[in-house]
Formats: sequence, structure tokens, C-alpha cells
Amino acid sequence: MKAIGEYIKHKPCLRGRILDRGELKRVAQACGLSPQEARSELKKLGFIRTKNNHGLTVWKMQKDDLMDASLEF
Repeated sequence: MKAIGEYIKHKPCLRGRILDRGELKRVAQACGLSPQEARSELKKLGFIRTKNNHGLTVWKMQKDDLMDASLEF
């Protein structure tokens, strides 16, 4: 099982946000987790669940954390 933080670190396109449906399932599968476990891990990493301008649920890194860490998982 691979940690989500390590997986995201090597995927620049996923660093700031992850769509809650397809992308989350791919991340969870790559890390050997269920989608529910992946959501829990994202919360631990400082992601928050919100909706984008199109009404889709996304996990976004909190703005403060994004600037501080530059995703230094």
C-alpha cells in the first residue's frame, strides 16, 4: 500500500485538487485503498471537500497549506 501523499507528490496535476469521483477512485486504487479510506487520508493531509464552479465535488488543498508546504509530502 502506497501513501497518498507520496502518490500525489509524483503527480503534479493532482497537487492542488482532486475530483471526488473518477480521480479519487484512481488515486485510491493506485494506493491500495478504498475511496472512503482515500477521503480520510486526504483530510489528514489538509485537503477540504468543496464544490467547483461547475457543481462538481472536489478535494482542494487549503490555501494556507498550499502556500506553506508547496506540497512537501
